[in-house]
Order: sequence, then C-alpha cells, then structure tokens
Amino acid sequence: MTGEKILIVDDERIVRETFKAAFDEEYRILTAANGEEALEIINKPHDINLIVLDVIMPGITGLELLKKIKEIDPQMKVIILTGCDSKDVVIEALRRHADEYIDKPFDIDETRAMFEKLLHRSPPDGYESSEGIDAKIARARHFIEINCHKPLKLDDVASEIFLSPKYFSRIFREKTGKTFNQYRIESKINKAKDLMERHHLTVNQIAYQVGYESPESFTKVFKKCTGVSPADYRTQSRKRKRH
Repeated sequence: MTGEKILIVDDERIVRETFKAAFDEEYRILTAANGEEALEIINKPHDINLIVLDVIMPGITGLELLKKIKEIDPQMKVIILTGCDSKDVVIEALRRHADEYIDKPFDIDETRAMFEKLLHRSPPDGYESSEGIDAKIARARHFIEINCHKPLKLDDVASEIFLSPKYFSRIFREKTGKTFNQYRIESKINKAKDLMERHHLTVNQIAYQVGYESPESFTKVFKKCTGVSPADYRTQSRKRKRH
C-alpha cells in the first residue's frame, strides 16, 4: 500500500530528515519539531494515518502528547521513538496505548515492516470482501499477533475480517488447530520471548508490555506454555547465542 500520511514528531532535525528521505517515496511524510507543532496539525482536519512520536522532547513531552493524541483520536496509530536509555518511558507509553515502539537509530526495513502492519486497513462499511477464507484467517492471525498486548476479544477480530463471531470461532479452530484464546495467549508468549531475546527488559517490564496486569500471572502462563520460567528461558536463550 502507498500514499498513507505519516506524521513524524521529533525535535532533532536529522531524525525528521532521515525519516523523510527514507520513506517519502512510499508515504506522504509530514514533520513537526515539537509537541505544540504536532497538536496544531492534529487539531485541524487531517488525513493522518500514523504518528511516529519521540518520547524525549522539550515543552510538551512525548507521554503528554500521546495522551492528548489518544484523547483527540483514540483510534490513531502511534509509534513511540526512543533512545536506548528511555526503556522505562517506553513501557509507560505502551501502557498508555501506544501501538509500537522503534529504537534509535532506527532500522529502515524493520520500520517499513512496522508501518505496513499498523497501516493495514479494513474495507469500508458495506464492502463485500472477495478474499477466501484462508486469506481471512491469515489476516485474523496477523491482527491477533500485532494486538496481543491489548485487551483483544474474539468479536474484535471477527469484525476486522467481516465474519460473525460464532462462525469465525469455529473456522479459526478448524484452520489453525487452536481456539482464539489459545492463539492469543501463544502470541503474547511469542512476543515475550522476542523481547527477552532482543532487549534488556526486566520480567516485570515484559509482563506489562505483553498485556499482563501482574508479573505473577505472566510468569504462571509463561511457564505453563514453555515449561520454564521467564528467567530460565532468558538464561537458556543467552547460552544458545554463545554456542
């Protein structure tokens, strides 16, 4: 897909220019140097599809701006842009309903893939999709995976692919061999594994990032699914990398 409008909010000119140079041929890139400029744009009629937001800025902070954006448009997709020293802020931003985060310096291919995930659009109301059931289930799986950290319900996914909840529940199990809830939990655990392998986050931080209200409940589910505790999994993962 091409032509979606993305707003980059960052006080560093080099970051804004890098995003524009990397993606301006694929997307319509707007930029704002601070939270005040971003709010001026967002408060006017616009067709922005996605916002990339730096967390550390003078004036209105990233977290303050995130709150205002979600108050103005709760459905707006927001990616948090962070340096390696602000992980705690990222965790808080994700708890405040940011959709994803990118580390500085950002990888262009990984960022492009994230854009494509978050910019996936449903057909308009009344549109009758001609895609086959396998394609619908593939979309449902993808939707569950990228939203597994949120309080996702079966009805949400069924609505996304234009199927009745009852029919979706049955056909999803037939096609995947798992219930919706099993797949949702599996996606949470896979996301947690990825975070453990790629980032230096605590178990508590990972628990909150994948949508658990307490580290204890996360640890219990993780151990049930993998046979080991999160701490043991991280230790085993590090050993595998050394060999």
